[in-house]
Amino acid sequence: LAQVSKWALPWADVDRMPYTITGPYLKALFDQAFVTGLHHPLQRPNADSWEQALLKTTDLMQPCANKSCEQKWFVFDNTASPRCPFCGTPVQGTLPVLDLYYEFKPTVWKPEHHRLMVYHNQYLFQWHVNRNVVRNEKLTAAQKVPVGYFTFHQGRWVLVNQKLSSLKDLTEDKEVPVGTMVDITDGKKLLLANEEGGRVVVVTMANKGN
Repeated sequence: LAQVSKWALPWADVDRMPYTITGPYLKALFDQAFVTGLHHPLQRPNADSWEQALLKTTDLMQPCANKSCEQKWFVFDNTASPRCPFCGTPVQGTLPVLDLYYEFKPTVWKPEHHRLMVYHNQYLFQWHVNRNVVRNEKLTAAQKVPVGYFTFHQGRWVLVNQKLSSLKDLTEDKEVPVGTMVDITDGKKLLLANEEGGRVVVVTMANKGN
C-alpha cells in the first residue's frame, strides 16, 4: 500500500475491501474473467452476463444503519451475522431473504438462483413477480410501477399488496387481496402471480440472533 496513491484508497486495500464484497453474482464473473478466462478470452463472461449479474446484485443491496457511513449501502453476503463491509456496522434485527422459484413444468418448481433481500419500505416490481417481465430498457411505464412493498410494521415484516391480483399465501393456503398485507416469516411460501411466468418465493429469515 505504500506505493498506492491516497486517492486509490480504501479501494486498493484488498485486505479491507476484497472483491468479494461485490456479492456472489459479480464475484463469479470476476473469477471467470480474471482467473478462468485470463489467458482464454472465449471463456470470459459476455456483456449480457455482466448486466444480469449487476441487476441481480441490486436485489441483494441493504441500507447501512450507520448514518455516517460514506457508502450508505452494501451487498448482503449470506453470512449469519451480516455487517457493512465499509464501516463495520452490524445489521440489527432480522432480514427477510426471498428465494425466487419458477414453474419448470406443471407442479414442478425450480430455483431461479436469484435472491431478493428485503429492507424497510422496499418495493416489489413486476420483474420480481413474473420471469417473463425482463428488467431492461424495454420496460413500459406500467411495468415500472411497484406492485407491492415490504415494511417492518408493529414488530413484524409484512408485504403490502398494491396491485397483485393473484397473490396467495401458500403456507396458509389463503388469498391475499389487493389492499391487504401478508406476514413475512421464516419458511413462508408465497405465490406472487398465477399466470404464465409467475413466481413463487420462499422466505428465509437471516440474522435471527440479533
